[in-house]
Amino acid sequence: MSPSTTLKEQYRNAANFLQRLTLHRRFGTNRYGWYRWVFEQIELTHPPRILELGCGPGALWKRNLALVPQEAFVVLSDFSSGMLDDCVRNLGPLTARVRLCRLDAAHQPFRDGSFDTVVANMMLYHVSDRANALRDIRRILTVDGRLYATTQGRGSMRELNDAAWQILGVSGRTSAADSFGLETGYDQLREVFTRVECRRYETQLRVTEAQPLLDYYQSMKPMVDAPPERWSALFTFFAQAIARDGEIAIPIDLGMLIASN
Repeated sequence: MSPSTTLKEQYRNAANFLQRLTLHRRFGTNRYGWYRWVFEQIELTHPPRILELGCGPGALWKRNLALVPQEAFVVLSDFSSGMLDDCVRNLGPLTARVRLCRLDAAHQPFRDGSFDTVVANMMLYHVSDRANALRDIRRILTVDGRLYATTQGRGSMRELNDAAWQILGVSGRTSAADSFGLETGYDQLREVFTRVECRRYETQLRVTEAQPLLDYYQSMKPMVDAPPERWSALFTFFAQAIARDGEIAIPIDLGMLIASN
């Protein structure tokens, strides 16, 4: 499969995303939820005009839409129609408060200055024409508008990922942090925006079961794939480490880049 085809298959609905999210919810050490933390970094205007790129199943708004003023104009977008369907199911009656839009993040169908807030939650590293996407985001933001882009740093899960890719026989895989991470994304945003700020969310994973870790990596199919015997070897690697040490402690480096004109 081509990279664009595998990406579409990976995100045809929310199933794979939710499988990875489960690992963080069960074994993350920061009990202050990620989506509440993300929302609290956003400075809402009055009335807010908000666009989320790559909204997925709408998890950010399931937890926080009640905190947004009723007069807010909120557009949730994704390139996947399956994700948007899952977003409607997840939000339920809250769907009436938002507008849904299927779009490519690199080509915004909005007028200049349409939004004062653009949210890109763990997704800009998937955008192939990212330079154009960032320019278009700046175009649709108001003069005082801000982009809130979450991503991961280079140290996040790197040691475990390197071991997993070796066992699975996966080579040449570019990490999200290398494409658009807290370090690399900062530099890319500075090419487009005048001001960029980085804020970090402090947490780690302390995983005490092998199967959820295996599920995490298997949720990356077809972008990551291997024959059955290699998946079995990866499970054994996790199980032996947990049996020896009682857990696998995994560094997690997450945060938000806030860009403004």
